[in-house]
Amino acid sequence: MAHVILGHCCKDASCVRVCPQNCIHPAPGEDGFASTETLYIDPDSCIDCTACVEACPASAIKSEHALTSTELPYAARNREYFVQAPAVPRSRPRVVFELPLAGPRDRLEIAIVGSGAAAMYTVRELLQRSSSIRVTVYEQYDTVGGLLRRGVSPDHVGVREMIRLFDVPFGDDRVTIVPETEVGVDISISELRSRFDAVILASGASQPRRIGSSGAGDGIHQAIDILVAENSGASTPTAPAGPGCVVVGAGNVAFDVVRWVARTRDRTPVGEQLRELVILSRSAPEAAAFTPSAFYELLGLADAEVLIDRAGSMPRADVGSPLLRALSNLPSTDVGGVPALPTGAAGPLRVVLSFGQKVAEFAKTELGAVAVTTTAGRTFLTNSAICATGFTTAPIDGVPVGARGVVPNLGGQVISPETGEPLGGLYVVGWAKRGAIGGVGDNRGCAAETVSRLAADLRSRTRAPHSASVR
Repeated sequence: MAHVILGHCCKDASCVRVCPQNCIHPAPGEDGFASTETLYIDPDSCIDCTACVEACPASAIKSEHALTSTELPYAARNREYFVQAPAVPRSRPRVVFELPLAGPRDRLEIAIVGSGAAAMYTVRELLQRSSSIRVTVYEQYDTVGGLLRRGVSPDHVGVREMIRLFDVPFGDDRVTIVPETEVGVDISISELRSRFDAVILASGASQPRRIGSSGAGDGIHQAIDILVAENSGASTPTAPAGPGCVVVGAGNVAFDVVRWVARTRDRTPVGEQLRELVILSRSAPEAAAFTPSAFYELLGLADAEVLIDRAGSMPRADVGSPLLRALSNLPSTDVGGVPALPTGAAGPLRVVLSFGQKVAEFAKTELGAVAVTTTAGRTFLTNSAICATGFTTAPIDGVPVGARGVVPNLGGQVISPETGEPLGGLYVVGWAKRGAIGGVGDNRGCAAETVSRLAADLRSRTRAPHSASVR
């Protein structure tokens, strides 16, 4: 019986490298790898060797006979992928170039800004390419892990367990961690560039994207603040006021917060409990930001009903996408003003998906409600709002950041937005490089590309005093 990849696959691709049958696709470098939600195992080729199970850092691979009732659809999805996908040849091994020495020293010295998943994969890549390298990691908090440690919902046990991947590279004696040091505040980028042969920005898209003048307070909450507080254990997240709440944004983080509300709303008295969450997606259903696995997890919530706003953009029922068919089968409803306070039991949590709702502004009304207004002029009145509109890169002096919150780069080498010329010795990896898209494992290939660009740059540099190499 074949093994099956589940919805929380991280696309680290460690499984691809150990599979003796070449039955896991799409592999890195193959068509579809960048856009697929998960990898898939060909049930006709799998020999149940379990090599992939042991290699998967997210514990996302199980034998088909061990699947639970909620996991069985993933077996069907694995089969469907290989019915539709053309046969693919075994991927060619990636060419790895060793890192040459730079400057007059007998070893290469690299600084990395941030210690999240992108930094971890970058450190691994650097250590594999040089035995004499020295890596210094600057982290603004007191522990490594970034959003993997601080911002992943406790519901995603397999993804959270990936923090163990940090132990080996960050514990290597060639690596030094400098905690509680914020680059741009405690030490400047220009100082790092003068001290190291290269600086790699791996600080990610570390701050929530704002809408209008939205921040926190006055009934407006940030999704990441809720998840960080839940993960810290030191504080309890502040519950949004009920009985109605609008969640702005419909990505996986928004759905994480919905599950948190469903799990914790009974901590408040019945008369104050949330009874309706309206999730506003700026996109139409066919361009939804959430993944199919996150949607099916939402459908599986206990004591909750998932509906769709009939006044929003509705999905077509005659399309081939299983996700769109599932969305079209949701009961439709009207979304009015602030829900009435429950007089008895709060009842099931109503979760209403509303598509095609691009939010322009938040405002507090004279009666204390929150008014959420869309660019089309539609206003949602509610008791509170949660912003889950994604992340953007925090500005750092000396680092250009584009309008989409992405550091301009070519294959990971930072470039000037004015001239397009490389900024010598400055590189980027992770969300700051490609935008706030992709999961933990997507950083593996991203890091390999950036380090390859660094290696090529070092090979092409003229041997010169280190200070002269900084442009």
